[in-house]
Amino acid sequence: MKLHRTLEPGFAPLLLLPAANLAAILFAFSLLSGGFLLQPGIAVKVPDSPFLLAPQRDPRVVSITGEPLPAIFFDNRRMDAAELGDRLAALQGNARTLIIKADRRAPADLIVAVANAGVTRGFSVVLATSEEP
Repeated sequence: MKLHRTLEPGFAPLLLLPAANLAAILFAFSLLSGGFLLQPGIAVKVPDSPFLLAPQRDPRVVSITGEPLPAIFFDNRRMDAAELGDRLAALQGNARTLIIKADRRAPADLIVAVANAGVTRGFSVVLATSEEP
């Protein structure tokens, strides 16, 4: 005796279930994500620090080159630390900020000598750095 199927297998409901599941997940995500988009973030109050600098107006810049021939450059002129001190003492005006831009291989004693020359002449000294490549 041979048995015959009365109903053909239907695969349409099996394909609709994952599609309905995906639609439900997307709907829930769209409902929940709207609340996160409306708030810009968390308010953070940064503590007061004596090391924060205000924007500097017309600062003086001293460049120090590194090894093998370290040198000091101020106003596009090469000079030594004593001459730099004399030039800083002769400067007048409200711009009393000195920015020191030193190469990576600049000698530390030369940087300290320039910083001391600026501080003794009444300048606020800032060491400029750059990010590591």
